Amino acid sequence: MNEDLEDYIEAIQRILRPLKESEFSEKLGKVSTYIGSIGKSFAALNSNLESIKQQLGSDQESYRKVVQDKIAANKSFVDSFIKFARMNLDLARDQALDKLVKRPKSADKVDEQKMMESLGRWFDQLPDPALAMIEHFKASSTPLDKYLVAGKWGHEYLQKRNVNTEVYDSQLCMLISCKDTAAAIMVQSYGRLSSRLSKAIDDVEEMAKEKLEALENESGRKTS
Repeated sequence: MNEDLEDYIEAIQRILRPLKESEFSEKLGKVSTYIGSIGKSFAALNSNLESIKQQLGSDQESYRKVVQDKIAANKSFVDSFIKFARMNLDLARDQALDKLVKRPKSADKVDEQKMMESLGRWFDQLPDPALAMIEHFKASSTPLDKYLVAGKWGHEYLQKRNVNTEVYDSQLCMLISCKDTAAAIMVQSYGRLSSRLSKAIDDVEEMAKEKLEALENESGRKTS
């Protein structure tokens, strides 16, 4: 594994370390594990390729086929590791949101679905959905409204609109008086660090694929 890829992986681990010392450590620990697995997969790939090269010697056609198969398999591993890293990061945030904003016990699933669709159509028309959500949270007297805009649905909607939730979460925590709770710290940390973490994960993905392409090109040159 090259030094650049190692640096990208370590950058993610540095972001995760302070957040892992909380009640949400299980999911964040999985993020760390999946990201670390990328480095291990490249170390194993490099070792396997060297071993294959020694075993097959001058059989260039067999070498090329085996190398291409190994690279394709590793691409699949990298994609899976990144997919599950992202998934667990979002699950940690959702876990914290569930502690901050409770779903009304009286809420009907059909009414909830209709409300999500109605809110989605309304926010779709607005240039600043985060501000609109805060104002809606303040003005609404309906528990289901508040739950949707402040909870998982609202955060996923903002993600789809490519809105960083840092300011939104800070204002939200002030409104519901949860600023110093562990769940609030987790949610606000997600807001502050999600863009950096997403960028770091994207960088790892890009570097990983560049490394795989370089190995594939190298194998092609050796057989030409």
